[in-house]
Amino acid sequence: MFGLSFQPGSHAVRGTGAFLKIGVIAPAIMVADVVVAQRLFPGFDAGAQFISELGGPKAPLPEVFNYGMMLAGLAGLLAGAGFAHALEEAGGRRVVSAFAGLFVALTGLGAFFAGVFHWPDPMHRACGVGLGIQFAPLFAAWALWGKPGYRRLANFSLGWFFGLLLVFALLTGVWNVRTGHDVGYWQRGHAFLGLLWLAIAAWTLEKGWRASLAPDPAPATA
Repeated sequence: MFGLSFQPGSHAVRGTGAFLKIGVIAPAIMVADVVVAQRLFPGFDAGAQFISELGGPKAPLPEVFNYGMMLAGLAGLLAGAGFAHALEEAGGRRVVSAFAGLFVALTGLGAFFAGVFHWPDPMHRACGVGLGIQFAPLFAAWALWGKPGYRRLANFSLGWFFGLLLVFALLTGVWNVRTGHDVGYWQRGHAFLGLLWLAIAAWTLEKGWRASLAPDPAPATA
């Protein structure tokens, strides 16, 4: 779909493919956790209230949200390792790939912090590191830029970065589009777009990684 050729070196990590598969699953865990926790919170206003309040003291079952975020966070950390290695093998840019993986991992770390430090604990602000997902598509595009077979994924990631940037600007109040009654929707929109990119990119990279490990067909003999 977005280019699938890999040429892994001798230092290929055995767990890279598994970590990328986890990268596909992690966003689904986060979304499902929010949906379930919200259904268990009668009267919760998804527009006017922040997602973190699902794990706060007013929630009937805050542990559902908090434990779910911790699980998703651990999955995100593993996904970051898979991204870093797969992008390096695909594009050959070690430092840029490491930063891309770091930003993915920070997304997981932010979710983990959200579950450990329950809102309104002052330490809950630590979950802000999860905004690293904003820059993951940019560095992924950079890691793959100009590499044959990766043009679609690189262009897709670059375009997605600018889309995320626009939504983040609106979320923070630029042009006064956001109001106090819909801030929750903007927060969810930005998070969903970031997680959607993560799942698509992880799925694409995993397919390429798996294809690269397939043995070459034996040459035909007369």
